[in-house]
Amino acid sequence: YGFVSQLSLATTDPDFGINPVLDSVVITIPYFSTPIDFEDETTIYELDSIYGNGSYDLQIYRNNYFLNDFDPDNIEDPAIYYSDLAATIDSQKGALIFEKVSFKPSEKEVVLTDFDTDESETVVLDRLTPRFRETIGKRTGTTEQVAQINFWENLIVSQEGTINLESNNNFRNYFRGLFFNVSNANGTDNLVHLDLADATIELFLSINITDTSDLDEDGDTTDLIPLNSTFTINFGENSVGLIDTTGYNQSIFTDIQMANNDVVGEERLYLKGGPGSMVLLDLFGPDLDMNGEADDLTQLISNNWLINEASITFFVDQAAVVAGETEPERIIIYNFDDNTILADFAIGSTGTGLSSNLTHLGRLERVDDEDESSQGIKYKMILTNHVNSIINGDIENVRLGLSVTQNVNIISNAQIKNPNITSQITTGSAVSHEGTILHGNRSTDLEKRLKLEIFYTEVN
Repeated sequence: YGFVSQLSLATTDPDFGINPVLDSVVITIPYFSTPIDFEDETTIYELDSIYGNGSYDLQIYRNNYFLNDFDPDNIEDPAIYYSDLAATIDSQKGALIFEKVSFKPSEKEVVLTDFDTDESETVVLDRLTPRFRETIGKRTGTTEQVAQINFWENLIVSQEGTINLESNNNFRNYFRGLFFNVSNANGTDNLVHLDLADATIELFLSINITDTSDLDEDGDTTDLIPLNSTFTINFGENSVGLIDTTGYNQSIFTDIQMANNDVVGEERLYLKGGPGSMVLLDLFGPDLDMNGEADDLTQLISNNWLINEASITFFVDQAAVVAGETEPERIIIYNFDDNTILADFAIGSTGTGLSSNLTHLGRLERVDDEDESSQGIKYKMILTNHVNSIINGDIENVRLGLSVTQNVNIISNAQIKNPNITSQITTGSAVSHEGTILHGNRSTDLEKRLKLEIFYTEVN
């Protein structure tokens, strides 16, 4: 559906100089990307968090809904916003600021250029990673761009010296942020995860300052000299992803509800990000003799083995999953009882993007790993240190959670509006729109049944 975000002034109570003129306004939101090649002076990138090849229409509106920093019922707690806020945000949206028809994120680097009048040639100023970068206002641009120059001049530049720009608390009440709305999405569109932490709105101004230091060396320290200046507005502090579930396949939700046998396990395991589904795992099975410890764990401890490797391989139920880019590249396994990472996470914390932490949380293996449209086969999770810690008595045999994730490095938690078994899920799962179906421990395909595999050395 879209998202809404507050904005923050990079510099509060700004001084725009003498006779400031706003020339252009540029909005920039980076994508998550990984460099994969280099040709001449151009870096080739792969987008880490985009799914689908289609396009949709994008509108950016002024947001008029106030996002509190704190819970109105308990000001000691931060405010929590849920993904079903779309109708409320839409009903209170303000003026249209920008619109792009058939928007589709590009994986190409962004090259910033300028024309050198002395050399009569275009020069490259900078090369940026792939990003949404649009000039939404321009003094010499289209009718819409000129209108936006007037909008941002009135909104920001003319407010110099007022309480509206005095602090970010005042500014966020005065201008409550932006609402990014997606429309004309028809199922062949795309989903993209944006890097709002580095997103900005830049106001490029022509200003004048008093030449008190005689920079032009003309002997006059009272004259005015022209300068180009940039004023930056950042995204944050609060942002809310908005999700519309009305078009979801309701039969899948029925299947998920039916797959909930926490005694003997399941034939299929359903994972879905956003308002979806996760899996809970009892690593060593039930405690049938009721002694407070899983029976299989008791036997494992008595064996006195030296554990070389412990792992779980989750096989994709290929008969139930549509193959290709809609399959999640990463899933995460964690301590569900405490909502914390496992010991193997820190040890395997290497790599970046989709290649992060592969020694612990294996990436989806495909029929052809070079082709994202090929069918997914399995995910392998290494749990050696976690299992050793349990056997050695260093930690409890906790229940494990399994979920899809946009980024395995996002290990914070997101609250659930209507909690049942749990009141929170991983943030990486909350912002993910992908899902998959895995073979469970009761799968009819015996070779693909879920099982913990342990490679060990017997100690004499």
